Amino acid sequence: MDLMIRNKWVSLRGGSVVKDVNEQDVLKVKGKFWTLTRKKFVQTLDGETKYIVRNKFWRLFAYRAYVETPDKKKICRIRRKIFSFHDRYFITSDLGDLEIKGNILGYDYHILLNGQEIGHIARKISFRDSFVLHLEEGADPMFYVALVIAIDNITDQRNADASASASTYID
Repeated sequence: MDLMIRNKWVSLRGGSVVKDVNEQDVLKVKGKFWTLTRKKFVQTLDGETKYIVRNKFWRLFAYRAYVETPDKKKICRIRRKIFSFHDRYFITSDLGDLEIKGNILGYDYHILLNGQEIGHIARKISFRDSFVLHLEEGADPMFYVALVIAIDNITDQRNADASASASTYID
């Protein structure tokens, strides 16, 4: 199964659309207007929230994000070390040990479940964040869309931290 996840051109809340290979809407992602944790809601087309994605506000040696159900049950925890040469995410979930390995540039990721590759994420080069998610048969697409949104949130947070630290050296 292949899905395309794209940020909207104009969105004050950080929303995204999820389409299938035929360009038909499959899911939607809505963000909050103002939030410290970059909270996003993965929803069906009729607006039912299935997963909530949010970053952990405080970070010490690692960036963290969570995926939870609407009743606040944490489904998984995503962690990326602050100082890492490769883009690698470690995920603790009910499914087992998940790992998302990226290349140095952060444009190509492999999704591993208990050491076996079950999917692939390709970041597209464009003016807005855009991803193609390929999943093996039987994988829950909504859950993996939530993981892609979590990784995008962590990447946005890392970029904001980098630009903030760079601006402190400019007088």
